[in-house]
Amino acid sequence: MSGARINVLHCCYDDPDNPWVGGGGARRIFELYRHLLDTVDVTIATGAYPGAREGRFHGLGVLRLGNGRTYFGSRLTYVAAASQLLRTAHYDVAIVDHSAYAPVMIPSGRPVGMTVHHLTGPVARERWGRLGGAALARVERATLRRARVLSATSSATEQALRAILAPDVRIARVSSGVADEFFGLVRHEADYVAYVGRLDAVQKGLDVLLDAWALFCRSNLTTHLFIAGRGPHERILRAQAERLGLDTRVTFLGALANDARNTLLAGAACQVMPSRFEGFGIVAAEALAAGVPLIVSDDPSLREIVGGPDAGVVVPRGDVDALAGALQRLLLDGAGRIRLSARGKARAEQFRWRVVADAHIEYLHSIIAAGGRSGYQSRA
Repeated sequence: MSGARINVLHCCYDDPDNPWVGGGGARRIFELYRHLLDTVDVTIATGAYPGAREGRFHGLGVLRLGNGRTYFGSRLTYVAAASQLLRTAHYDVAIVDHSAYAPVMIPSGRPVGMTVHHLTGPVARERWGRLGGAALARVERATLRRARVLSATSSATEQALRAILAPDVRIARVSSGVADEFFGLVRHEADYVAYVGRLDAVQKGLDVLLDAWALFCRSNLTTHLFIAGRGPHERILRAQAERLGLDTRVTFLGALANDARNTLLAGAACQVMPSRFEGFGIVAAEALAAGVPLIVSDDPSLREIVGGPDAGVVVPRGDVDALAGALQRLLLDGAGRIRLSARGKARAEQFRWRVVADAHIEYLHSIIAAGGRSGYQSRA
């Protein structure tokens, strides 16, 4: 198929405008294919939600699957519709963005690959308890083992996949990317710290951030914390902030348009990502590109993005005291923030979308070359 346009079907429940879930993985898909419009004809199939529109947007075909009246109904009907579409639609190659909460079944004998941002099973117990976590992990493994060609957005995810898949399964590395606009932001540092991302206390560790912020505020009387984003735990987090007496030191901004987000990043003294787990951590890469000094938890994917202490500050996951101490030290170290800013921008060059798009097109060709060999094969 050298030189020919590729007809791609890409299935992902998430969508950037989905009010229930609209994280970095969803944004990644649209950005990838915007950079490949001269090479592919793509249809992006997402879950339905209130107000969702179909059609062509910025040259990309968008199809909504399932019933969007309720969140759980939307997920269930999306899974059935996407599984059917993959069996019957015409395409040169299809991709499924893996989600243990929307376990689309890859059909046998068709050129379908799977993109994996992170595994849910290893941390499902924290969210759903022992029995619920074990059940979710079993569903996830069964779904993943149907794929013969996969991509992982980080080396940590690739290693986790290799531990549960057959040795001959192909796993490519295709990260997420950063828009060029972040590299062009002009810094005008002000006295505040930013968090940008989904308001998910379990995954994103925002409960830890608020506890650390309360401790930090005992010795710092002026610096403000801005939390930007939407998500399922906003009310819980607002209640925690009120309980900790942080009403005047924390502001929840909600979801921000691009210009407002860029303004927030340009002025932040630092950005904090205290996640318990990440698949890639696109917000961390964007902060590096924008020259924002970054504090992250020691999640393997976030460590991979930062690349070591020269480009960011890494603290133990879930450690309130360590996070509060890192905030205190970094905000007192103006020269250190300047160094982190410069090193972070250099580190982020590898995440430009044009680099990631080149890797993704190679991944598509590898699925086509595999001859549609999709089907379960157990580990030896």
